[in-house]
Amino acid sequence: MALTHLVESPALSPLLSYVSRPRSAPAVERVALIEDLGALGRVSEHAIVLVTRAASAEVSSYQFDIALRVARSRSVAALVLSAADVGRVTPTTIAIADRSGTAILGTGRDVDLAQLAIAIGRELAGGADVALLRVHTVLRAIEAHPADGTMESLLRRAGAALGVALTLVEVEPRAGPRAAVEVEGHVEGWLTAPEQDGDLAMALDVALHAAATGVADVLARAQRAEELPIQSREEVLTELLSAPPRDQPPLIVRARKLGLPIDGWHVAVRLEFEDLADAPAGEEVRAHQTRLRLARAALHAVRGTSGTWHSARAGLEPMLFCMYPDDPGIAATGEVAQVMDRALGRVRAQLPTTLIRCGVGSPHPGPAGLLSSAAEARAAVTAARTSGRVDTVAFDSVGLRRTLVEWYASDVAQEAVSTVLAPLAQLGGARAERLIQTLHVYLDQQGSLTRTAETLNLHRNAVAYRIKQIFSVLDVDRDNPDDLLLLQLACRARELA
Repeated sequence: MALTHLVESPALSPLLSYVSRPRSAPAVERVALIEDLGALGRVSEHAIVLVTRAASAEVSSYQFDIALRVARSRSVAALVLSAADVGRVTPTTIAIADRSGTAILGTGRDVDLAQLAIAIGRELAGGADVALLRVHTVLRAIEAHPADGTMESLLRRAGAALGVALTLVEVEPRAGPRAAVEVEGHVEGWLTAPEQDGDLAMALDVALHAAATGVADVLARAQRAEELPIQSREEVLTELLSAPPRDQPPLIVRARKLGLPIDGWHVAVRLEFEDLADAPAGEEVRAHQTRLRLARAALHAVRGTSGTWHSARAGLEPMLFCMYPDDPGIAATGEVAQVMDRALGRVRAQLPTTLIRCGVGSPHPGPAGLLSSAAEARAAVTAARTSGRVDTVAFDSVGLRRTLVEWYASDVAQEAVSTVLAPLAQLGGARAERLIQTLHVYLDQQGSLTRTAETLNLHRNAVAYRIKQIFSVLDVDRDNPDDLLLLQLACRARELA
């Protein structure tokens, strides 16, 4: 065993300290106790030698310097002096010890050398009793860790109790001792440690899993503490995105009270997780939780970049907002798109089979600008889905006319949706969605039953029957171009809402 590991072991670290520490860590194979410095010549190699008070009386004399040279010839790892004699070690003695590679250690006060010899022998033997003692010490150290303590302090405590350094890494090591750190069913990292032999290897396995549970508790508490303000801000932004104009003023006041820079400039980001959009029956909750976890991972990944970042939801889909106190300029859209590309690279690694689309709006000021940028982000995602793109799409690059998208997000457009399409929406459920979608495609295809049937993969007669149903419900003139244009704009505004 290396001298450093021996001295730093939980059982011995309170009893021993360095007076002179060699540059390298000599090996220790056995323990010896001598009452006469002359006995050093008969000590076995690679021993740690305990010097009694009678022998250490010569510590400040030339005889002790000679003894160090003899110790070097016998490859003695360390000489241990009693606490009372440590202060008498001269600078010359320390210099000789440095050159010889033999450490000089001192005991704590009231340490019995016989008991110390037994403790050192037990550590060197590394038996089951030592392993059990270390595991017990680790568990007590984790149990005594304060509730507000950090993950780093817990690992230091557990590692010190075990006598083995514990390290948290992000990626599972290919080999060696390790234990997963799971928070709410998701692996946040892996605890690792250098390999050990014999009974200590089993002790390390127990200690790693206990420490991993402790680290998971620390991370969970930290996440909950961080989530509280995030959730409050997320809730008010989510409500603001879906609220009618008359309900927006109190939400804006709430946003200001929560510290959201709602009056600054905003760039909206919309995320769509295609494989989670239509979860099978019974899997809706799991899909929703996965969406939230991935969105939170994206939020953490973009923190520290320009602006301040906040999250929200638009229906089932997550949204992020990059907020600035002043106008960030037209380049902000591209800059946010680049940030999201890097962030989503990390998010995709967590769920590689899920197709993620991302749309980025352009910067707009104030609460109304937040809604406008959100509408643009939705338009960018829609364009990405339509074109089959899976990268981050910026609104300025999708070829949409800004004035149209701004109108789609306006109060007038939302009023059109709620009034013009109301008779169809009141049918409820899948039937309402089916008829509104058919109307949307029919109007986009300039009233062509054939092209509508091809787009929806339906028979032409089925489309004709649906169109007849639709116009029998709607309070519009099918032959009036203005009515048809209003219907088409309402369908598009509804899709972006």
